[in-house]
Amino acid sequence: MALRHSRQACLMRLRAEIATGRAVVMTGAGNGLAAKFIERGGVDLIGVYNTGYFRMQGYGSLAGMLPILDANELVFRTADREVLPQVKTTPVIAGVNAVDPLRDMPRFLSDLARIGISGVHNFSTVAWFDGNFRRSLEATGLGYVHELAMLRMARDLDLLTIGYAFNAEDTVRLMEEAAPDIFIFHAGITAGGTTGDSGAASLAETAARSERHFALARKIRPDVILLAHGAAIVDPEHAQHMLDHTGCHGIQLGSSVERLAIEGPLEARAAAFKATRLGDGRG
Repeated sequence: MALRHSRQACLMRLRAEIATGRAVVMTGAGNGLAAKFIERGGVDLIGVYNTGYFRMQGYGSLAGMLPILDANELVFRTADREVLPQVKTTPVIAGVNAVDPLRDMPRFLSDLARIGISGVHNFSTVAWFDGNFRRSLEATGLGYVHELAMLRMARDLDLLTIGYAFNAEDTVRLMEEAAPDIFIFHAGITAGGTTGDSGAASLAETAARSERHFALARKIRPDVILLAHGAAIVDPEHAQHMLDHTGCHGIQLGSSVERLAIEGPLEARAAAFKATRLGDGRG
């Protein structure tokens, strides 16, 4: 069963990695099997998200942004029954839908800490929406302000806090009003595989957009840990490009590890077994 780490203990672990020149790697785990072997790979943080559940069922990540199942209940159940029992020492983070009007958020955060969760991340998030729909969400009391409040509550409960933003305005609000320990600029759905975004930004564009938002975050909170995520960050060499061309301290991964590590290798292994033939005289 995973150990629950204090906020300060998490930060000490992460800053120790950074001090030695190693990138911080945070990876989603949609089930216990993924969590078990991701931890063996040496990652620094394991995240439990409703999107991870859908990815491991063969669907696109954006299923987690639609009114399918209860995001917070799904994350709690997956963490409690599947991921935490398989993880030994790596801090486990929960993606929290802070806009959920049916949740007593302080109690929910306390329950997450009680079962062994070490930190929280504002996901699912209204920050992924834009245009008139986002404006309407904000105008009707279902806005980003709830996510900022949740992150502040979590810090008071000694949980590591991780904040997503998708644009400059939300980046500034996030850093000024919630001051998360980790800032992640979400560059969009990851490319590659059967459910990746075929129209995702190029690697150069992903790096340029990410760095613009990292600069905003650093200006407000110079000590924030910065992670890159999404779009063209598919393989390790893409992660290295982000580390070389932005000021990030590491990478957050979802599809790039959970989904892409399974799709091709699983198909190839099944095909290799199917390629076997009966012995002489049995055909």
